[in-house]
Amino acid sequence: MARLDLKPKDGRLLAVVLLLIVLLGIYLFGVHWWFVSPHLEYFGQMNDLRDQQQRYSRVIAERPAIEAKLAEVRNYEQGNQAFLSDVDANAASAGLISRLRQSLTDHADPKRCSVVSNQPYSGNEEELYKRVAIQARLRCDIESLAAIVYDLENGKPYLFVDDLMIYKQQTYVPPGAKRVASPLDVRFNLAGYLRQPGKAAP
Repeated sequence: MARLDLKPKDGRLLAVVLLLIVLLGIYLFGVHWWFVSPHLEYFGQMNDLRDQQQRYSRVIAERPAIEAKLAEVRNYEQGNQAFLSDVDANAASAGLISRLRQSLTDHADPKRCSVVSNQPYSGNEEELYKRVAIQARLRCDIESLAAIVYDLENGKPYLFVDDLMIYKQQTYVPPGAKRVASPLDVRFNLAGYLRQPGKAAP
């Protein structure tokens, strides 16, 4: 067996290394996990809370500007003429009928265009704002119809003509009689929006 000769200097170095290992073990298992690690976790949570507090402070500081912007938006909405001014759907339907008749008076000859029927229409899809519509049927020539539709869709409040259907009426003309252009049978929905939330509003 070979003999291992250790010098006193080597023994002191080995003792120091062993002492460091023991001290490191005592620190890791007796100090770090019980005292240092929880404090590091608390320190991280404090940093997160401090960041949240700073974000909230910035939001609070911006509150006057946000409230002023909201007031500006509310004032704009109150003065917005895009919506129907009526307070309920029945009054709005009556207003749409009056608007249609006024458009006929302004843009069509009664001999060339007339209202056959109009009635409230409730078969609307869910939308963000409450939609009010009427079903209208006219007997009208194409020039008068174009002027009326243009007038309805380009005024305020905003109105929308949809589901437009045009039928050409066939009339009997006796032999030798002068052929006169027959009026068209026109059917469409005329709709507008109340400044009220609809069924699809959040």
